[in-house]
Amino acid sequence: MKRRKNAGTALLPKVSKRGFLSAMGATAVGLGLGPKAIAADSSDSYDLIVIGGGNAGMPASIFAAKRGARVLIIEAAAQLGGTLFLSGGQMSAAGTKLQKSQGLKDSPEDHYNDIMRISKNKANPELVRLAVYNAAETFDWITDNGLEVHPEHPVTGTTHEPYSRPRYAWGLEGGISILKVLEKLIQPHIDSGAITVRTSTEVIELTQEGNGAVTGVVAQDEKGKTARYTGRNILLSCGGYASNSEMVEDLEGHTDYGDVSYPYSQGGGITLGTAAGGYVRGGENHLPSFGSILQDDNFPSPRLARFVSYPPHRQPWEIYINVHGERFLREDMVSHDVREHALVSQPEERCWAVFDDAILNEAPPAIGGWTREEIKDAFESQSMFYQASSLEVLADATGVDKNGLVKTVARYNRGQNGGKDALGRDHMPMPIAKAPFYAIRIQGSQLIGWAGLAVDSQLRVIRQDGSAIPNLYAAGELLGTDQFMGRSYCGGMLVTPALTFGRLLGDRMLNFSI
Repeated sequence: MKRRKNAGTALLPKVSKRGFLSAMGATAVGLGLGPKAIAADSSDSYDLIVIGGGNAGMPASIFAAKRGARVLIIEAAAQLGGTLFLSGGQMSAAGTKLQKSQGLKDSPEDHYNDIMRISKNKANPELVRLAVYNAAETFDWITDNGLEVHPEHPVTGTTHEPYSRPRYAWGLEGGISILKVLEKLIQPHIDSGAITVRTSTEVIELTQEGNGAVTGVVAQDEKGKTARYTGRNILLSCGGYASNSEMVEDLEGHTDYGDVSYPYSQGGGITLGTAAGGYVRGGENHLPSFGSILQDDNFPSPRLARFVSYPPHRQPWEIYINVHGERFLREDMVSHDVREHALVSQPEERCWAVFDDAILNEAPPAIGGWTREEIKDAFESQSMFYQASSLEVLADATGVDKNGLVKTVARYNRGQNGGKDALGRDHMPMPIAKAPFYAIRIQGSQLIGWAGLAVDSQLRVIRQDGSAIPNLYAAGELLGTDQFMGRSYCGGMLVTPALTFGRLLGDRMLNFSI
């Protein structure tokens, strides 16, 4: 198996982003976030330099500009927005105007308790409290400025572990819904010159004084031209590293199998922050997403399709087996959390969905957006789809243990016939008995970075000894998913903390002395 490595972490590879930029270009221009929105520089000195104009960077810039600060946003992509282009834009907050309008009682402390429960007490209590106790104000700010959520929201959850109360909501266009609000709010400050934007530009160095205080940045544009900017406050909000396969392995100890993340999530902020004296924490809580079908073994591979594994969307007719040919999961288990934790302990974070010809022809299609005929065609053309005249031959084709597979299928069929499954599964409509037999390889994939820069309660980047690096702050995915979710996915605890921390920094945490 081959592993495709990315380029360095400070300067981002250009070629891999072409498809993304082409697809997003029309959207960016439509939102007014492209190069036409950029104001001209009049000085190289700023009250705040924001590295990364996404979930956290845009709110920080908006609120800082409202306080009279001169702000510079440096964005590696060709447009502002970051992962909001790909995100579902899911938010969670307790005590919102939306909840109150529906007579729903909730509190930040209840939200906090839910997060710690779902995260198995592995989330960072200090940062979770800072996020949830300020989340309602953030949510109300976004909705007051035009975000419309789905009419049935808020809800307790979707496919992962639910909250104890309905506090989970998102806009009709996912992350784009949020981005449109932020664009509307930031544009007047760009037009007035309070905010200057430099897109297609990467920060390659933080400048520091002898005591470690960060005083500015060195940036390089797409043509290779460098410039120096001084700043009284520097905010790292340039996203995670999930598209940097080397960094995923270094920080989390796991291979980056699937190329499914935002292409600019290259870990540049990690590199800048650690070079300035900060450190990284949280990689031990790595957890893959379940259900990706990859194109090939050239890791990280693009995702070809997604296997529908959530029972409320489609009940399982297949069984899941690991490389030993053994079932490791009750297939009709509703919780995605249970499914993900079962997968992370399997060799190479992969499994196979195994079934027969009768199931192929009778069951609802198991791949999202594909017809039955398209699935059948894939067995003739795609490397992650296998068919064979017997289970033994199927085992040889997939590389799973032959004896294990044969015994596992026989045991499942006995349980299906008797109505009592060894793993407690209820939905067992048909045995796996009619040749030809089929397998589809399902791979865990890296959507987000679990590790991140360590910060204190004021969002200052800190050293190993706990001391803060003067003038250097961080927010957004750069802090690490682990800090807000532990080793589970907690609804709305990526976008909401990023928006909230950006708002808090710009509104009250940074000292501009205007």
